This record gives sequence, C-alpha cells and structure tokens, in this order.
Amino acid sequence: METDNTLLEMQRQMQQLREKLESQKIVNDRILRKSCSQTLNRLKLKSNVPIIAGAAAILGLPSFHYWGFSDFFIIFTVVMMLVCIAVTVWTNRYLPRMDRDLVTAAEEIGKFKKINAEWIKIGIPMLLVWLGILVWDVFRNVDVDQMEKILFLCGVGVGIMLGVILGLKLRRDLLDASDDLLSQIEELKG
Repeated sequence: METDNTLLEMQRQMQQLREKLESQKIVNDRILRKSCSQTLNRLKLKSNVPIIAGAAAILGLPSFHYWGFSDFFIIFTVVMMLVCIAVTVWTNRYLPRMDRDLVTAAEEIGKFKKINAEWIKIGIPMLLVWLGILVWDVFRNVDVDQMEKILFLCGVGVGIMLGVILGLKLRRDLLDASDDLLSQIEELKG
C-alpha cells in the first residue's frame, strides 16, 4: 500500500517535472525567436545602406554636368548605381521572415549570405571600370587647369578608399550577422 502511494507520488512528481520542462522549452524557444528577430532586424537595416548610398549618388549626379563631365560618364554612373541598387534589393528578398518554418529561413539566409559574399567579384571590377572612365573624362572633358584635375582625382581617390573600407566593413558585418542568424536558427531547430 505504501509502495503504491510512493509510486503514485513519484509519477505525479514526474508529470510536474515534464510540465516544467515543457514550459521551459517554450520560454527558451520564445527567447531564441526574439533573438533571431533582433539579429534579422539588424541585418535588414545594414543591408539597406547600399540602397540609400546609391540613391544619394544618383541624386547628386546632375551637378556633375555643370562641372563639365560628359553625358556618357553621368549615364554610365547612373546605370551602375541602378544595377547596384537592383542587386541589393534582389539580394534582400532572401532575408527570411521568422514566422516561417526554420528550414526555409535557413535556406534563405544561406542564399543571402552567398550572394553578398560573391557580389565583391562583380563590384570591384565595376568600380575599376567606373574609375577609369572618371579619370578619362576628367582629363578629356572637364575644363579646369591641370593642378585642379589632379587635386580632384586625389580627393576622389581618398573618397574611394574610404568607401571601399566602409563597404568591406559593411560586407563583413552582413556576413557575420548572417552567420549569427544561421547559428540561432540551428539552435531553434535543435
């Protein structure tokens, strides 16, 4: 009789323990999902920086015409910025929504990360072509003395170096945030 009571008491305690563990699992799942959402929001914010920078560059380009830059240079720059904006928008569509299943979210963030990692192979050559066209246009079409042209190009060089440094840092931050999000998703799946 006493053994039956002890056994029943142990079963009741085991059931309470299971319920506590289940509630703990739900709380942990909520915490992990919230952490994933915060990481995803940070990733979305940073991934929109190139769109804003490209739009600002396009808006500033009409003033280049008044300085003597050719229409070809201005059109080429606008097209290049529009391509960069389009690729960024296209890439950002792979940022997952956390209300979906985790497997799909992990696949999407993997695609986002891969495109961001590979984009540099297109972006750097495009930047070099643009720089060549800029130098050619400055020496061919801009009507200022030689020293002003050289000073302008030095300023452009400094600007490009700062842009490259900031761009590479942003790229690294995007890839790191993608890795963080993938590891958080893996924790949620487990």
